[in-house]
Amino acid sequence: MIPYFSFSSIMIGPITIQVWGLLASIGFLFALYLSLKQAKKNNFDQDHIWDVFVIILIGMILGSRILNIIFNFDKIGNIKDIFLFTGGFSLIGGVILSFIFLYIYARSKKIDIYKVIDNLILGAVVALTITRVGCFLIYDHIGKVTSVFWGRIYADGSIRHPVIIYHIISAIVIIFFICYLRKAHLKKKALVLCVVLFYSITRFFLDFLRCNDLNICDSRYYNLTYTQWLLLILMPFVTYLLTNNSNNN
Repeated sequence: MIPYFSFSSIMIGPITIQVWGLLASIGFLFALYLSLKQAKKNNFDQDHIWDVFVIILIGMILGSRILNIIFNFDKIGNIKDIFLFTGGFSLIGGVILSFIFLYIYARSKKIDIYKVIDNLILGAVVALTITRVGCFLIYDHIGKVTSVFWGRIYADGSIRHPVIIYHIISAIVIIFFICYLRKAHLKKKALVLCVVLFYSITRFFLDFLRCNDLNICDSRYYNLTYTQWLLLILMPFVTYLLTNNSNNN
């Protein structure tokens, strides 16, 4: 069993550093470094990477917050909690809004969006992995009650699926998957779509292991989380694009 602990902040004198925010920031910097390195390797203009990362940062913050508020509005104590970022974030919301911003940017610069994402995707998954470690440390993503020997003890003494560890393992697998696809010289569009589909499938099934018996659990609609409903729309669309891939890049 994994014992209960929640390591949410670090005190350095009068300064309080939030552990999740620290890990998310480190992940973002790693993503920037890896994306710039990949762009150089691909002879892709690195100025676009700098521009895109500003856009993505804004999109991730706004999108993840907006979607979380929409689907968990009943859990918001009062209006000021919205602006004080109380109640958490939704990764899928950040990804959706970031993609919209990225699409607009790529169209305005007349750049193939798949070429842009190809430079970003490895760094993005590495950043996700590091951020998920932050989630583990603060005991986020609480799982369902279980009897498996690798379960994690929650504050109430119950033993639950360590969902966040599953997410970390999944992200690491995706990193190796990206490296494998690149060595296989898969076309950029196919590579991006394969990674998106792989992540969507794993995330869809992992959400079934999230808790549903606590007040802080994700809201469900017909026994599915809002993320699962969004993925049910996304997965067939990505599959269609993948099977009808005529892009030669």
